[in-house]
Amino acid sequence: MKTHPIPLAERIIFALDLADPRQALDLVDLLSGRIHFFKVGLQLFFAGGWPVVDAIVAKGCKVMLDLKLHDIPATVRLAIRQFADRGITFATVHGYGPVVAAALEADTEVRILAVTVLTSFGPEQVSELNFKGSVDDLVLSRATASLEAGAHGVVCSAQEAALLRFRLGQDFVMVTPGIRPANGDPGDQQRVATPGRAIADGADYLVVGRPIRDAADPDAVIAAMHQEIAATLA
Repeated sequence: MKTHPIPLAERIIFALDLADPRQALDLVDLLSGRIHFFKVGLQLFFAGGWPVVDAIVAKGCKVMLDLKLHDIPATVRLAIRQFADRGITFATVHGYGPVVAAALEADTEVRILAVTVLTSFGPEQVSELNFKGSVDDLVLSRATASLEAGAHGVVCSAQEAALLRFRLGQDFVMVTPGIRPANGDPGDQQRVATPGRAIADGADYLVVGRPIRDAADPDAVIAAMHQEIAATLA
């Protein structure tokens, strides 16, 4: 298994899925000794805006700005230009070729990740899209189109990670949400995996939120996940 050289403290991207900016930044302070990568999504960005992103970057940590942009190409291009010079590492757009291409045309230092199929989707939701194929087929189709358009990487569930690595190779970043400890509660996610399984199947980064945030001992959960990741990489 070929893996990208990523520090262990950056393998987990902690999901700051909170509406209170102060509470989110308190979590950054609490966790940044072990985790150096944080995801800012719609809820937190609408609540705290750029000051939250700037505060995380100022601590020397990385940011994945997960706004999942999907609009006409001109609007996406202009929106991504607003991300320049903010120290953002990853930004997400939906996995549609023209949207990905427009994000790249903004010509910023931000690496563009294409969201394939949300981890809350299952066969029933895919069927509602009138797509003639399985969840795997839809993920592969969107990932292929996005990478051909120039995306730096994709966001997919760990259940599709091995398929994408086998079919599309190693030259892109793969970020997998829906990560849960063994026997953990999947919550509203349908396509989940353990940290070790995701890494073994080719994931580079693991998005984790509630299993750490809601734990009685978050530090112990992080340590266990890091141990599992390191053992898998070894």
